[in-house]
Amino acid sequence: VVFTYWFTTRKRAIRLEPGHKIEIFYLGLATLYSFLIPLKGQLDLSDATALILVFIFYMRAAAKADHVEPELEGPAAMIEGWGTAARRAMTIIFFLLSGFTIFIAAEPFAEALLATGREYDIEEFVLVQWLAPLASESPEFIVAILFALKAQPGISMGALLSSKVNQWTLLIGMIPVAYTISAGQIAGMQMDPRQVEEMFLTAAQSIFAVAVLANLSFSVLEAVTIFVLFSTQLLFPDPQFRFYYSFLYIILAVGLVLLKKDARDGLCGLFSRSSLGSHVARQKLR
Repeated sequence: VVFTYWFTTRKRAIRLEPGHKIEIFYLGLATLYSFLIPLKGQLDLSDATALILVFIFYMRAAAKADHVEPELEGPAAMIEGWGTAARRAMTIIFFLLSGFTIFIAAEPFAEALLATGREYDIEEFVLVQWLAPLASESPEFIVAILFALKAQPGISMGALLSSKVNQWTLLIGMIPVAYTISAGQIAGMQMDPRQVEEMFLTAAQSIFAVAVLANLSFSVLEAVTIFVLFSTQLLFPDPQFRFYYSFLYIILAVGLVLLKKDARDGLCGLFSRSSLGSHVARQKLR
């Protein structure tokens, strides 16, 4: 998104609206909690409860925030002209159709992905870790890049941030719920060493991203840093390098907060109850 916006406008940084503090705050909250999961070595219903609660509070805060009406085009603009009942019915139909499509495609896709790895002697975990997310998240990537091409980086980053909060709360929170239903009893899902390493690495990446976005700015240099660190992980399959990268992310996050005053002030404002409370109060006044 940053590279696309720079290519379009030659501006070397994206500035986010103050309203995006809500997403960054709850992303930071979920990230801090997620560090407990690899320490425990399992994902259980207590984690599900905590993360789903974070998601519920995020949804409440987002619902109270100020909203900008989108400019509708194509089929969306046509549906806008229908009556209220027809619009709601069509929204429900779209939701059910897309959900059904995902339901019937998810298992064959996952099984085919693993079978491809076995056929071509590619480690299954690598395919699940790298190819599956690219395939499943490509629609939101495309939408975000299109907004960046239209010089609307705030909307673009807002979509990605909202998606990340959903993944870090509701998605992870539902995994132990699904596991418990599948097992037929209340049981924690034990994580193997590889899963612990990946969970810790992802949490470290996320906390660095929160530190970067705390000042509501995302520069080309910061984007290059994240891209290089993320892409070079493929070159070092040894498990110990995941811990090296994880601690590097954490060190960079701490260094960013200590050395950059705007990042430090942004982070302090982000996690201060008075700041978040005043933001919600302003939205209520509006």
